[in-house]
Amino acid sequence: MSQHKSTISIVQTLLQRELFAFSSRTVADLFRLDKFQTSRLLQRLERDGLIARVERGKYILLGLSPEQALSNPLYLGSCLAAHAYVSFWSALHFHGFTEQAPRMVFLAITRRKNEVVFRDIHFKFVTIKPASFFGYRREMLAGLPVLVADEAKAIVDSLSLPQYAGGVAETAKALRNAIAGQSLDIPTLVEYARRMDNHSLSSRLGYLLEMLGQSTGRLDAARGPLRLDPRQPAQGTFNARWRVYINVSQQDLFPEGVA
Repeated sequence: MSQHKSTISIVQTLLQRELFAFSSRTVADLFRLDKFQTSRLLQRLERDGLIARVERGKYILLGLSPEQALSNPLYLGSCLAAHAYVSFWSALHFHGFTEQAPRMVFLAITRRKNEVVFRDIHFKFVTIKPASFFGYRREMLAGLPVLVADEAKAIVDSLSLPQYAGGVAETAKALRNAIAGQSLDIPTLVEYARRMDNHSLSSRLGYLLEMLGQSTGRLDAARGPLRLDPRQPAQGTFNARWRVYINVSQQDLFPEGVA
């Protein structure tokens, strides 16, 4: 068998096993190779543009259409960690809730991982509690698999840590767009927020849902005062129901109104 056919066959095996991201150890075990043989094989695959090394000993499968993979940042991000899903601003944009495309890809993860830069694309891994690691699904994007937060979880994650979603104002606009487009199940949204067990999140979501004329279900307010936008000072009117300082103008939150 020629070298070319050999590398193609190996790529096909990786595709069949859905090993879109893998380590050198995985290749060695899968094809029963020693350390030297594994190194030579990975060098050949990388030289032929079939795989790309993203970190020491870690690779992404580019497959038989490498340009398709390299032009798909969400796919690349999904491959960079074993247990991570696309969320926050990136998920809001994926679902069409915001037209603002973030310059980096945001992913939720339960174990700390440093930011990765690959082919000039920045991938930010946001650490969340294991109990909050839910509400995502596998989507196909341009023919490639992506693990992404579902519609409700994208909103909930973003309100939990708005600094990774363009801020509270950007998330509020996304929430309004999702409701207007009938792309969001409010009971699921509320249940997700309760499951997160984050009273700051519940207060922010409760206030915004109330402003949009939606049911707040069994959402609980925070025990103490908090800021709607945690990055801004505690100023503006105080909403006693949700115990939140409204430190963002309604025009910034909902430029097109709440109707």
